[in-house]
Amino acid sequence: MALVEVWDKEITGKLFAVGDIHGCYNLLMNRLGTIGFDFENDLLVAVGDLVDRGTQNIECIELLSQPWFTSVRGNHEDLCIWGRCDVPSKHCHISNGGEWFYELSVEDQFQIAKTFSALPIALEVSYHGKKYGFVHGHIEQNNWDEFKQVLANPFSKKIDGRDPVDLAIWGRDRLDEDKKQYTHVSGVDAVIMGHTVTQKPCKRDNCYWIDTGAVHWGTITILDLANI
Repeated sequence: MALVEVWDKEITGKLFAVGDIHGCYNLLMNRLGTIGFDFENDLLVAVGDLVDRGTQNIECIELLSQPWFTSVRGNHEDLCIWGRCDVPSKHCHISNGGEWFYELSVEDQFQIAKTFSALPIALEVSYHGKKYGFVHGHIEQNNWDEFKQVLANPFSKKIDGRDPVDLAIWGRDRLDEDKKQYTHVSGVDAVIMGHTVTQKPCKRDNCYWIDTGAVHWGTITILDLANI
């Protein structure tokens, strides 16, 4: 498992990012049809939380086998991983739309957890001379390379008592404009995140949040990154 991954495949078409899907497979595919997504050439990067709360979780997991799709790990993927062996995580998962997971066979649970464990916490994609960073919840540092180094180092110190990986998946502080310590993230053109539900995509400096409540309001955001 690589906590930080750099996309090394050629993108011959467009680069898109999609917010939290949460088991809304049909909603995603309909939206891709609307925007004219090219499944042969385009790449769609998800910001995590592919599953839970919606009803088409298996279909969303199967997206990970498609060459036109990739994702970072969200907190709901993390709950699938830990819920199998940690009772508090299981209870948290069930109370947040994860009951479907525990209705599966033990072997199916294991295979899904294995798939999710292989997802990176942070993904870097270079496209048309620009560098884009993807993480589910939060970037604590104001420098992308420093963020990657902290994630990749198993001996990194905790940040305000929180593990750096946990903070990247579960954190939300950067979206709070009262937190003045967060500024432009250097070393990257844009950072794309989800996790925090907003009625429309939000931007602060060069950071974007695109979870617009697919499972709550039927609104799924897909960004053409050439346009930001």
